[in-house]
Amino acid sequence: MKRISNIHEAPIMIFTILVIVLFSIITPDFFALTNLKLILDQNTTMFIVAIGMTMVILLGGMDLSVGSVLAVTATSVGLFLSKGVSPVIAALLGVVIGVLCGVVNGYFIAVRKIPDIIVTLATMYIFRGVAVGISGGTWMNNFPDSFRFFGQGMVLGISFPLIIALLLIAIFIYLLKYTRGGRRIYSVGGNSSAAKLAGINVARTKFLVYVLTGMLVGIASVIFAAKVGSVQASTAGNSLSFEVMAAVLIGGGSIFGGVGTIGGTMLGVLFMGIVKNGLIIAKVSPFWVDATTGFLIILAIVINTLQRARQNKGKEGDLV
Repeated sequence: MKRISNIHEAPIMIFTILVIVLFSIITPDFFALTNLKLILDQNTTMFIVAIGMTMVILLGGMDLSVGSVLAVTATSVGLFLSKGVSPVIAALLGVVIGVLCGVVNGYFIAVRKIPDIIVTLATMYIFRGVAVGISGGTWMNNFPDSFRFFGQGMVLGISFPLIIALLLIAIFIYLLKYTRGGRRIYSVGGNSSAAKLAGINVARTKFLVYVLTGMLVGIASVIFAAKVGSVQASTAGNSLSFEVMAAVLIGGGSIFGGVGTIGGTMLGVLFMGIVKNGLIIAKVSPFWVDATTGFLIILAIVINTLQRARQNKGKEGDLV
């Protein structure tokens, strides 16, 4: 039992299992295989964007613009498709636009050293405004069937977007855990001054994280547009920034940086998806879904905080 309590993701794992059991008792249809697949499929975009947000929060930063990056990228892809551009080329251009948005954020935050909350708050409005401007305020739809494969396709009975999400999760778990670049991200987030003294280029590390986050949002945007089949620039990804930040914190990340894992974040995304899905199946009024979700988020974060405090106290005891 002690070993389990020392696992960083243990609280959210236990909490998620309890919520699954609770909803399974309340609504027997909840535990159906089709519903579990639906939960995973509905949160594919969140899984991918949350990878980038995990790295940003590991730096001790935040990115309020990811929802607007999704909007401008998805809208641009829709515009390319309407002009007759090949779906594959349009998708690649969408990812490039996501990267460019990340470059803008990274430049002002890492190079010009402007606080991330100011930069991403500004770019949140800028990117959203650009999205509405290039779309003329109209819906982007009537995407070709070949493009919809990116969001609705199946490979060997598995959702293509889910395959992409799982692949990206595996890649970034490896990068953060086993590469020098991953260790630099943790070092910068834990103590940027010490990281600089150790010879780590703090500005380059931060810049790279925001560029990678832009790339991940670009990929998620293509999947989002292809899955939904239409894009409204003024509303697409409106609450995405806060949802993925909540997922990181639920999964054990620290807003102060240096603490967190992609695995924990994915559990956080899954937890939020399960709660929303379970409440809807249980026919809870839509007006109470957000309030209940928020309460459970606070509860999960409190549990994680208490676990971290217990672990830190244990380490201090070992030192004594």
